Amino acid sequence: MPATVAKALKAFHTLQKKERLKAGDVYVDSGYVLVNELGQPQRTDWLRRRVYELMAKVAVRKVQPHDARHACLTYLAGAGVPDVVLAAWAGHADGGTLAKRVYVHPTAAI
Repeated sequence: MPATVAKALKAFHTLQKKERLKAGDVYVDSGYVLVNELGQPQRTDWLRRRVYELMAKVAVRKVQPHDARHACLTYLAGAGVPDVVLAAWAGHADGGTLAKRVYVHPTAAI
């Protein structure tokens, strides 16, 4: 995992711990990573709107967040990550062929 991703996830985990303490007994331990301040699964439309706000703030081209899934899996495949790991990242149980066929795109350089 890239160091910047690990650092961001650790910071996010710290924030969630603080929110859990603040919410007390009303916090739901859902087991999901992306949750609101009460531990409930975050709605995907919230994430999409937030991503678009951040793209506008830093003045980058607006792309669909789902495209990041394709880019991530293409990068991982190009870096030699095994197909079964690609499948797990994509949430597929087929051993990797479907994930690779659907999400991994040919690229000239990675």
